Amino acid sequence: MKHIEVSDDVYSALKRLTTDFNQTPNDVLAGMLHLPVSHASQDDPLTTYLLSASFRSKFTDADKYLAILGWVAKEHPEEFEEYIESLNRGRRYLSLTREDIVAQCRHNQARQIPGTHFWAIMNIDTPTKRRFLSRVLEFCGYRDELVEFCCNVIGVRRPARRLSFAAA
Repeated sequence: MKHIEVSDDVYSALKRLTTDFNQTPNDVLAGMLHLPVSHASQDDPLTTYLLSASFRSKFTDADKYLAILGWVAKEHPEEFEEYIESLNRGRRYLSLTREDIVAQCRHNQARQIPGTHFWAIMNIDTPTKRRFLSRVLEFCGYRDELVEFCCNVIGVRRPARRLSFAAA
């Protein structure tokens, strides 16, 4: 085991991540650095996906949003489709076809969710994406802590400055 010195802000963020997601600091840092994480964090497939190199390579909020929706649609196809069908009034953020989304408003920008036959409205702000994603995850039965973690990965930018770690 090695020791590193970090700023108070970095320590607080790391502590929050480990507490909120029941992971070790090693697992959180390994995920952020695109290194293999221990088998302990493999218990939750969504967390594993969100910490994976393939997800972390997504830079824009739109790509992250679509990637999460795609993952949920693949892992819970029946619940996902049932959720879409339950959206019967107001603005529908998901649909089975692009035409359904554009029919609601000709200004809607629709993109296909990768790896699925579903479509999503994309011209919505980040808080709306988070709220909608929260509803989808809750509908699929995810616990509150995981829903919050998942929603918080949208809108997070990587820090511009590099962190330096000093070995003790």
